This record gives sequence, structure tokens and C-alpha cells, in this order.
Amino acid sequence: MENISVNKLVESTNSNLPRDIKVEFAKNILSEIKNLEDAKKEFEILIKNLSLKKQKEIINATGTVLHTNLGRSPVNMSFSGMYTNIEYDLTTASRGNRNEYLTESMKVLLDVENVAFVNNNASSLYLSLLSLAKKHNKDSVIVSRGEIIEIGSSYRLPDIISETGMNLIEVGTTNKTRLSDYEEAIKKNPNSVVLKVHRSNFSISGFTEEVSISELVDLKNKYETVLLHDLGSGLVIENSFLSKHNLTIFKKEPRVQQSIKDGVDIVMFSGDKLFGSVQSGIIAGKCELIESIKTFSIFRTYRCSDIVLYELQKTTELYIQKNEEDIPFWNLLKKTYSELESRFQKIMNKSNVKHKIINGESLVGGGTLPNITLSSPVMVLDIVESEKVLMKLISNEYPIIPRVVDGRINIDLRSVFENQDNEIAKFFNSL
Repeated sequence: MENISVNKLVESTNSNLPRDIKVEFAKNILSEIKNLEDAKKEFEILIKNLSLKKQKEIINATGTVLHTNLGRSPVNMSFSGMYTNIEYDLTTASRGNRNEYLTESMKVLLDVENVAFVNNNASSLYLSLLSLAKKHNKDSVIVSRGEIIEIGSSYRLPDIISETGMNLIEVGTTNKTRLSDYEEAIKKNPNSVVLKVHRSNFSISGFTEEVSISELVDLKNKYETVLLHDLGSGLVIENSFLSKHNLTIFKKEPRVQQSIKDGVDIVMFSGDKLFGSVQSGIIAGKCELIESIKTFSIFRTYRCSDIVLYELQKTTELYIQKNEEDIPFWNLLKKTYSELESRFQKIMNKSNVKHKIINGESLVGGGTLPNITLSSPVMVLDIVESEKVLMKLISNEYPIIPRVVDGRINIDLRSVFENQDNEIAKFFNSL
């Protein structure tokens, strides 16, 4: 039997993974497999699979613009990664406070008293409730049964509330909750707060009833309690932009500014969904309540890095300056059907791959606007070996992630940037 060395196995596969990683894999394989060909085959599979798991830039051709598995909102990163004055005051040449400019900018954008920034929106809710429990002696959270949500694989609202030490008070039913349900719960639980949760990742239709924010504001004022609004998605863009680009799909989506204007005490939303920036949680509301969150002992463990804060600052400025088209998310959504059709023609100009263009539907985001779609042209590949081509697409040097419908590969340019078209054309021209 031919002697197998670690070096020989490492050099048997061409890969740009660090050598130390390949050596570790080779050692593990050789501890179990002694046949050279079997060892080579196993090593090649493991190295290839690990290479594909490296985080890298991909082309999102699924048509889902805020794709949870692909990083949600795309961002034109502008932060250099070098030193910044994040905690240095250039006016006094001494230590300064974090986020002063970003805070003032966001206050202007939202027309709100105060704002705080954390690493995601789950943290926004957790810290807000924990602060109310520890600093304001609140012991219960009143929530409609139709808003007791689960997001992803591990976020469940009852579990988050339980971790704060507060009690969950369920009111109403799954499909119908009335103002009287909330009022009865407040009377029985005087130290409670009211939480309104926007159902951003599912919808309830048919025989339904829910209480409006303005009604809940009147109720919380009557009983001198606190009203929180977990908006999740976080729509802040002006209606004039939506009208200009005929984006009527957002007609029923609640806006952050409106919730604040209506009198909610604490509003929270994600930075990486409809806000169109990096993953973060934004907590806005009454000055005293937000300040108590920012000065809370564990707030530091959830705060954002300088990279995140810099990108939030840039996105906020784009909104204030009315340059929303420079926010990648909104730039993708405003593309017209005919623009996307024209791009398909250029992409497939030199390709012989059999395909057809159909009138399709793109998603804004599976966990952002449920059941809401945008009309888009979609290219359906008319090929026999769909699985083989799919693997070539995702194994491409610049991975292209398509949508697969009934076993057929669909390419939707709604979520593809125009400067990525050449890479798609290059791929199909090579088939």
C-alpha cells in the first residue's frame, strides 16, 4: 500500500484556503482513511465544501431584495476601517461621547426626542423592556394574542419577555383584539406596559380586528403607563418618493415617524430592512425613557461598532438630503419593468442557452412584507440538467444565487445590481 503523507494529501487539491486549515483536515482524514484514492476523494469534497462556506460577495438573483440568508439589505460600504473620532471630541481635543452627530441626525429624520442604537432589533425590545422593569418598576407586558410572534429559528416573543423577568399578559384572540381587552388588562395589572407588535413577517386576514396606535396612545395616557411599538421593518422614507416611483406596495406599511407623531413612548425598528442600512436596532422615543436605556448597566454589551455607526450615519444623511435613490435597497426597488427587460436582452445577447422571459413576481422580503410582490420580468432556463447548472451557478467564482421554481432555474434581476450583469452574461456565455 502506498504511504500517504499529510503534505501529499494537502497538495492533491488546488484550493486557496490557508494551508494550516488544509493540513488539519488532512490529518483528520488520514487518521481514519488509509487508502490514497479514498483519502483524496474525501479531502477534495471537504475542501470544496468549506471553500463554498467562506463568506463572500454573491449575486442575489432570487428576486427577494431583503433576503434573510443573503445578508438582508445591501449596503455600499464607505467606511475605511481606519481610526475615527468615535469617542474623541474634535472641538475640545478630549474624550467625547459616542454617536452625538448620528443621534442628532436621526432625531431630525424621525422628529423624535431621543434615540439609541444597538446591534439588532431583538436587542431593542429586550433592552427596552429590561430597562422598564429594572428602572421603572414595570412588571408585566400586555400584548395582543395576534401579535405574539416568532421570527427565524430562535426568536420567540414570549421567551424574550420571560428573560426580562416580566410577565406576559395575553389579550384578545388570534384574529380579534379590542380596546376593551387592553383596558381590562391594565386595570388588573397597574404596573404593566403595552406592547404593539407589527406583524412584519406574516399576515392575518378575514374576520379580524385590531386596535390602532392612536387608540392605544389615548389608553396609555388615561392610565399613565408606557406604550411600545415594535415596528420591525422600519419604513422611514417619504411618501413623495414612493409616489414618484409608483411603489404602492408600501401603502399599508406603518411609518416610524407616524408612530412617533401619534404619541408612542418607545418605537423600535431594524436598520437592515426597510431602513436600508447595516444590521442594527434603532430605539426612538421619549427622552427620559431612551436615556434610561442608554445609561442602563448592560447597554454597553449590545452597542454597535464604529463600522455600523458610520454606515447608519451615512444612510441617515441620504434620507435627510432626499438622496434616497443612493440607498441600494431603494435603488433596486425603483427599477421599472422595462429597464429590467432591457438588461436581460443585453445579458443574453451572446448566449445560446435556451430560456424564456416570463412576467414574474419579486419579493421585497420574506420576513418584511408578507405576501407583497413587485411585478418583474423573470428569466426561466429551458434546460435538462437544472441541478448541474445550479451547482455551477453557486460554485462560480462570483457565486450567482438563483430562484428555483418547480425544478427550473429562475433569474430575477430585481435583486441584481446593474454592474453585476456582465458577470451573469459571462457565466451564460461560457455554458
